[in-house]
Amino acid sequence: MRHFLSLLIILSFTLLSLSNCSDTSQARVDVKDTTTIKKDTFFISNFSVTDLPQSTAFDIGTGIGHEQYLSEISGICMSYAYDSAVWVEEDSGNENKIYLLKFDGSLMGSIRMPVDNRDWEDMSIAPGPIDGVHYIYLAEIGDNSKSYSTKYIYRFAEPSTNVPVFDKDLNSTVDIITFQYPDGNKNAEAVMIDPSTKDIYVISKEDQATIYVARYPQSVNTKITLTIVGKLPISTVTAADISPDGNEILIKNYQQVFYWKKKDNESISQLLKQKPVRLAYSPEPKGESICWATDGSGYFTTSEIVDNAPAEIFFFKRK
Repeated sequence: MRHFLSLLIILSFTLLSLSNCSDTSQARVDVKDTTTIKKDTFFISNFSVTDLPQSTAFDIGTGIGHEQYLSEISGICMSYAYDSAVWVEEDSGNENKIYLLKFDGSLMGSIRMPVDNRDWEDMSIAPGPIDGVHYIYLAEIGDNSKSYSTKYIYRFAEPSTNVPVFDKDLNSTVDIITFQYPDGNKNAEAVMIDPSTKDIYVISKEDQATIYVARYPQSVNTKITLTIVGKLPISTVTAADISPDGNEILIKNYQQVFYWKKKDNESISQLLKQKPVRLAYSPEPKGESICWATDGSGYFTTSEIVDNAPAEIFFFKRK
């Protein structure tokens, strides 16, 4: 009997030990998984824009349609809900609407937003609070006179309807992300969202671009202050976008398109710190828009209308 009790005690301690080992092993796996996304660290990049090599990764842009309805397009993103279509918006002085255009430039419809258009300057489509839902991020970030201390990002689920041609009010909730800069009022025209972290990046339109970030989850109840991520020697940035897989970045100004591609699991700041390449680009009359195709097969640009000439939609196909 005494021998049996001794064996029972030893067996109990052994099982307890194995159980503890199993829990520790699982905890280590969880910690390892959470460290796969690298964190941004501040950077200053000092490459010479004039000395950058030109990449041949994409074909020169092919005109796929003429946009004749909207004179001041300043943002574009490709639709997930509609085939062969892009969403666009206009900047200050225009209606508080976003518009859906076919690739040929014809108007499919418009959505009236429940917020004012003080100076919308860019838009992007990316993941958001609910997994599996594509959200449009509409950036109220223009401020030529640098007179507004408060800026906004409007985030809402991509609209969809079965009506062939539509003009409707937005029927979904709009998250209003209210923010300020840490270093004074800024004018900006470029926003991009990292799909792996849902962080929002804003790029100033200055002689030297400053990159700011609003970390996810962004508050929709209080004003937040963006964090400076880094600086690029690129002037007058007008648009930017991160690819749907999170591995490529496009930033453009009126004259050039700059391209970064990850070689490893770099953070956004680690990637932008590296020297980019230039992509083949013929400056548009007033090109302020760029976006990736949803399948990563290339990217789109378009321009404001200048001197009453229809603005062309260009597609730059990946080789």
